Amino acid sequence: MNTLPIFVKLENKPVLVVGGGTVALRKIQTLCKTGAKLTVVSHEICEEVQDLAQTYSIELIVGDYNKSLLPDKWLVIAATDDNALNRQVQADALAHKIFVNVVDDPEYCHFITPAIIDRSPIVVAISSGGEAPVLARLWKEKFESLMPQWTGKLASLAGSYRQRVKATITDFTSRRHFWERFFRGDIAAKAGQQDWDGVTQLIEQTLSADNQLAGSVFYVGIGNNNPENLTLKALQAMQLADLIVYDDKVSNEIIELTRKDSDKITPTQGAIVETIQSALDRGQIVVRLIHGCPEKSLESQQELQQATFNATKIQGICSGCLV
Repeated sequence: MNTLPIFVKLENKPVLVVGGGTVALRKIQTLCKTGAKLTVVSHEICEEVQDLAQTYSIELIVGDYNKSLLPDKWLVIAATDDNALNRQVQADALAHKIFVNVVDDPEYCHFITPAIIDRSPIVVAISSGGEAPVLARLWKEKFESLMPQWTGKLASLAGSYRQRVKATITDFTSRRHFWERFFRGDIAAKAGQQDWDGVTQLIEQTLSADNQLAGSVFYVGIGNNNPENLTLKALQAMQLADLIVYDDKVSNEIIELTRKDSDKITPTQGAIVETIQSALDRGQIVVRLIHGCPEKSLESQQELQQATFNATKIQGICSGCLV
């Protein structure tokens, strides 16, 4: 990763765009959505940019670029068809320690504008680091089809409940469990049906109910240790976990796919059941990673025979066991 993905708040922040044609237009359209205070300088400014200036905070300067425009700017975009001018803008911005993007010239970019999927307040950005922007856009198309239009509305609704949830569920772990149920269960299903009255009703019911995910354990099969073979259910369980229990048969590539802030331990074989039970007593969600399939693994069978807890078994895809 040679660039750091960040989301920058630009509302009411001054941004300079050098160029007023169709290439600059795409950047200006995106920047308008952020609420930035735009200055656009160019000898020719296309009609679409002029139309945007009627609605958004855009100062149009018809004429030459001058480096005197740079002080106080947060970002600069060079989007002209004159490579020499674009690189002069880059050099001037560098001298002022201002981040600059030179369109279609990644070598001269201090930041890169990604392909964006906008389901505000949920925003997904996809970048190839300037190496293959068309490929990034192709992946954007794929992800667009996977992210329903109602995603943003559900996220905004969740935001309206944040303070109430925080006041009602004071324990951090229990609160995370609540949000897991919020976005993974019937509430999201109702949102998919555009039944927003039903969504609100389920939120109220879920908020007043005991957290049913707390104290759960999942035995997740990782198949043959190939991350690409993991089932969706396996990946979802791995993202739920407060505690990941595994052994040295589990690859680092699999561990990298688990929830980043979950605890990860490799107890001795004789202490696994006790470790899981202790976590369950604390109300945690536990995922036990099993090489192969939980139904066939001798280890999982022996552990569950000793245990007093009930485990949900989730199979991955492994040799001889396709699910």
